Amino acid sequence: MSLLNAYDGPFDPGFELSKLSRTALARLGREYMLFQHIRDRAGVGILGRRFGPAGMTQVAVDLWIGASPVYNRRMRKLLKITGDGVTATFKGLQTDVGFPHQFQAVKYHVENEKRGTFWLTFCGVYEHVAAGSRFNPKAIKNLCHDMEDTTFLATVRAVNPKADCLPDVRPPLAPGYTGPTCRWVVTIDESREAVPPSEVCRLVSRSKAAQFEYALPADPGTDGINDYSGPFLPDLALEDFSQPTLAVVCKEFTMADHLLNRSAHLCVRQLWGEEVMREIAAVEWAVAAQIYTVRLRRALDIRGTDMSAILKTLQVDPAFPPDYVKRGYRLVDDKHGYFWIEDCPLLADDPDRGWLTLLPTVAAPGFDGTVAAVNPRARCRPIAPAQVQSAKDTVVYAWEIVIDETAEPRPVPAVKPMLADELLNFPMTFREEN
Repeated sequence: MSLLNAYDGPFDPGFELSKLSRTALARLGREYMLFQHIRDRAGVGILGRRFGPAGMTQVAVDLWIGASPVYNRRMRKLLKITGDGVTATFKGLQTDVGFPHQFQAVKYHVENEKRGTFWLTFCGVYEHVAAGSRFNPKAIKNLCHDMEDTTFLATVRAVNPKADCLPDVRPPLAPGYTGPTCRWVVTIDESREAVPPSEVCRLVSRSKAAQFEYALPADPGTDGINDYSGPFLPDLALEDFSQPTLAVVCKEFTMADHLLNRSAHLCVRQLWGEEVMREIAAVEWAVAAQIYTVRLRRALDIRGTDMSAILKTLQVDPAFPPDYVKRGYRLVDDKHGYFWIEDCPLLADDPDRGWLTLLPTVAAPGFDGTVAAVNPRARCRPIAPAQVQSAKDTVVYAWEIVIDETAEPRPVPAVKPMLADELLNFPMTFREEN
């Protein structure tokens, strides 16, 4: 099978990530990592405006400590990362969606298995927050102290409950400072008392999403590494993985994104109730889709605004972890198509499903934000599952998507210029395959 360097050809109803080349998967993988920051920025903005800095910070911290230990363990298991020392900790950070490659340029130094240092030569999160707040010291402290102290600690303790992570350098930085944005020292001390996981983490861990497993392919690739059981690579890039492995890593990134999303909305529901959670989820998805949809299409060269472009974009949307969410598609013509969800692990999971909680809603199924970002004159209409004729399994939810050129463009929530400009235009570089 000839692998695709882009998805610029005809719509393929049987498209899978494994059909993409290593170069294309590396591009897409970085977008799946950045997707989580886009979702996070959209969410904290909404929470900040509605519940103030304290409410925003509480959710921002709780969602990460609720999900990062779970997806960190998942990725280490998938890539055969063993041990509980600094090497395993740093390998976990290198494959963490919370550290999107290039957007956060992280360097690592392992002194020994009990002590190591990582530092950021560029932090897009800091740059974004600092510029967006006009370098307000309170906003910088909120990010670099109030949030990172707790979230970094939870992530390293997912590997070893007796690990610590303390800042050596971090903002606010003195005028004229030219070193790393921040630097953190990870130490492991067996005399420390282990800290139990948070209540949110326990709830996320019990979900079927957390327990759903991807597996590395039986046939390893001939180029690149097939897992990360070998030596620590301080400058690891996604292109270092083989094509078959990278296809599964990209799936795992979407599951990490989903677990964070699930954790976030579980926190919101516990604090302010189901109705508020659904309201915020709907706005958050619509806002974030305006950014990540454009970036996904650019990464895979998905052109146009017709139905083919809409369905191809839905096929690679990281809001739907492959296999955990079984989806189907049918292209009728340039203006008419179908999208459906078949019986799958998602639908047997508990109700704290993050964005995917919105799928059954008639008014806005959630993914219509992605559809509108491709063509604002497209509309999603729920239909009876029996109307889908080409499904492989039992259809539970189904929608007809129609482009009406005479319709008014669909209104979408306003996106702050900083969120749009900085995240929409942040460049990603990649290595060509040998």
